[in-house]
Amino acid sequence: MSTVATPAPIGSYRDREWRRFIEGPDPALLEELYIPMLALAVRYDRSCAYFSSSVLSAAARGFGRLIQNLIDLGDKAARPSIRLVVNEELDADDVRALTETGDLSKLEAILLGRLKTPKDILEKKRLGMLAWLYKEGLLDIQVGVMRTASGIVHAKFGIATDAEHESIVFNGSGNESAQGLTGNYEELEVSTKTADPARYKYYSGKFKLLWDRHHPSVAVYPLPEAVRLKLIKFAQKHPPM
Repeated sequence: MSTVATPAPIGSYRDREWRRFIEGPDPALLEELYIPMLALAVRYDRSCAYFSSSVLSAAARGFGRLIQNLIDLGDKAARPSIRLVVNEELDADDVRALTETGDLSKLEAILLGRLKTPKDILEKKRLGMLAWLYKEGLLDIQVGVMRTASGIVHAKFGIATDAEHESIVFNGSGNESAQGLTGNYEELEVSTKTADPARYKYYSGKFKLLWDRHHPSVAVYPLPEAVRLKLIKFAQKHPPM
């Protein structure tokens, strides 16, 4: 990556009016939220779906401009700029092994099974984009597991931040999965930090609890080493353009 930073993206989330309530499927969810939001983003925090090659590939669909923003920022880009907390379900014995001994073997086996060879060229390209971000330290992924071993981390919300430190907060049923973006009926609520500072404070605080591994109900772990190495193998050799 070039160490010479070019100007940050022009514009701010303040320059447009964002619909408070928005629904899918495509094109509303993409055209009225994800694409314009990610086009100006330089930070992106997301609590979302299962870790899998197909979900990661679908998530990359709207990331093109965000990736370019990070490339343009060079060394000024935060590391990581994109933080994903994904969920996984384990049985009681596996959770006990995780929380008491730090044994990641069961979680590693499940995640490796989900990280499959892309089905087509488009999926391969999208997964390669995210893998490149991960290899460069611009993307990080952690996995949340319920401490009770009953249920999953089902909360779905995200916070995108632009170069002027304005943020968009969204929460609801939607995931950046292929079905969630193009097929499902989804409902999301959207607001900016300026318009609803209390809502921003609530969700940014919740994400920090998860990411910093301090949430009382959710145990959060980094990707096991074997999964990390396998993901990196999908990375493109050159920055996505």
